[in-house]
Amino acid sequence: MTNVVSPLFTPAETANFLAGKAVASATSFLDGRSTADVMRADADRLMHELLAVDHQSDANAILDPARLLVLSMMRTARASERWRLDRWQQVTAALVELVRRESTDLRERGVQRS
Repeated sequence: MTNVVSPLFTPAETANFLAGKAVASATSFLDGRSTADVMRADADRLMHELLAVDHQSDANAILDPARLLVLSMMRTARASERWRLDRWQQVTAALVELVRRESTDLRERGVQRS
């Protein structure tokens, strides 16, 4: 596993970067451009990377929703019944929007450098 923590980026910037990767993977699956297996592998890797980010107040603003998104990606990818898959896809889509909004907020507050 590659460590994404860099001295060039703050924990909030690192978390925001990883959150963007989660949004991209989830959206790709929800739009039918990738498979559940790809999303599951991405989610497993991203969870490890998110857990490695320092927990500071600015980072937690995006870390918590990003972790929730990754958890929902894991559950969605493992859903076997159609009704369960439908519900987890709805949860994942809602969390994608939450993560996007939190990311925008980080930029607006100046925590995330452009």
